[in-house]
Amino acid sequence: MRGKLLFITGGLVGYVLGARAGRKRYDQIASAASDLWSRPPVQRRVNEVRDFALERVGDVPGALFEAGKKVVSAVQDKTGTVKSTEAGSATAAGKAAAAATTSAKAAAASADSAATSAADADSQ
Repeated sequence: MRGKLLFITGGLVGYVLGARAGRKRYDQIASAASDLWSRPPVQRRVNEVRDFALERVGDVPGALFEAGKKVVSAVQDKTGTVKSTEAGSATAAGKAAAAATTSAKAAAASADSAATSAADADSQ
């Protein structure tokens, strides 16, 4: 089912981009797409997906932080003390977790921005 939907969507995009029917046909297709996008069932699913993504992205930073703490404690437990090279590894793991957290927050903001832009486009 998903493959068929992607195939049909690709066909429609190809037709719109390659059509030589002129501006009138393009406006008809754009209008039909806009009508489909603004239907309540479609918007309900869009909102569900956005909310789900925001919930899951919210879990990622905490999980990464906990994993970083486990790595540091495992290194300390194995050696009894942290050597300078291992401290660098632990610091690198912490930095990687922080970078992933920043990326996850940026992805959440981007998803929210895209949903807002789509809603604004529908209202026009």
